[in-house]
Amino acid sequence: MPKTRLILIEAALFAAAVIVVLLVIERPFNSGGTATQPAALEEGAVPRTPLPLAVEADGDPGQRQQREPTPARQDDCGPAVDGEFMAANQILTYYGNPYTAQMGILGQLEPDQLVAQLKAHAQTYDALNGARGVQPALQLVYGTAQANPGHEGLYLLYVDSETVQEYIDLACRNRLLIFLDTQVGRSDVRSEVQKLLPFLGSRHVHLALDPEFAMAEGEVPGEHIGHLDAEDVNLAQQMVQDFVEERGLPDKIMVVHQFLTEMLTRPELLKDYPRIRLVHDMDGFGPAEIKAVKYGWYAEPGEYSGIKLFFQQDPDLMSEQDVIGLGPDVVIYQ
Repeated sequence: MPKTRLILIEAALFAAAVIVVLLVIERPFNSGGTATQPAALEEGAVPRTPLPLAVEADGDPGQRQQREPTPARQDDCGPAVDGEFMAANQILTYYGNPYTAQMGILGQLEPDQLVAQLKAHAQTYDALNGARGVQPALQLVYGTAQANPGHEGLYLLYVDSETVQEYIDLACRNRLLIFLDTQVGRSDVRSEVQKLLPFLGSRHVHLALDPEFAMAEGEVPGEHIGHLDAEDVNLAQQMVQDFVEERGLPDKIMVVHQFLTEMLTRPELLKDYPRIRLVHDMDGFGPAEIKAVKYGWYAEPGEYSGIKLFFQQDPDLMSEQDVIGLGPDVVIYQ
C-alpha cells in the first residue's frame, strides 16, 4: 500500500480517535459516580456491575482515595516471564477499567464470566498457533485520563486499591498474568510507576504505559494526543528493574502502546534492560489492512511485539488466524 495513502488514512483515523477519546473520556461516569453501561459485548453477555468510585476525604467522587495499596503477595501466581517463556508463549489479554464498560471488555463482564470467556478465547488461539502456547492475561487501566483536572490537577482517575487487589487475586486464582496500565495524564512517569510498584511484588503483575494520554503542560486528554519520550520509557524500565532485583522477583513485562509516530519520541534512545521484557504494542482501532501495516511500523521492530484489537470499534475485526499470521508476542482485546 502506498505510504501517501497510509498517511491520509492515518490522518482520518487520528481525527476519529480524537472524537472517540472525547466521547469516552468526557462521560465515562455519570453524575451519580458510577459507570455508565452501554450494551454488552456479545449477545447473552452480562454487563459488569458498576463499582463505587473512590472518594476523597471531602466527599468529591471520582478522585483517588488516599490510602496505601494493600501489599501484594509474592506467592506463585503464575509463570516467570523470562526469555524462554516469551519465546514459547503468546500472551492473550483482555483490557479495560472495572468502573466503566466503555473502555473495554474487562469492565463489561463480571469477573468469573470475564475469566471464562478469556480462557475459551485462549483455547481458540492455542488450537491455531502450532507449538506455541497461550498465556491468558488481564489488563486493568489503573490511572485513567479524564477531561477535568481533579483535585490533584493530574487529569487522572484511579481505581481504588481494594479493587486493584481484587483483580490481582482473581488473576492469581486462575493463573493469569495481569498488567496494570497507566495513562499518565498531566502527571509524570516516575510518579505513576511509583504508585504501581507496591502491586508489582506478585510475580504475575506487570506494567503498561499509554503515551496517548500522557499530556504536556497546557494539553488536555480528549483534545490532544499525548506522547512519551524514550527517556520516560527507560526510566520506567529502570525503576521496575531495580524493584525486581531488590525483591528477588522474576522478570517483568512492560507494554508501551503506540498508533502514531509522534506518540513515542526519540525511539532510537530506548535501552535494553535485561530484567524487563519490553513490548511495543500497535494500538488504535481501524481497518485490518491498515493495522497490519502499522504493526510492521511500530510493533514488529521491537524486542517483543503486540497488537490491540477492538471488539466494537474495529470495522473488520481481524480473525485469530490473521493475528497469528502477524506473529505478535502479545495480543490485546479491548
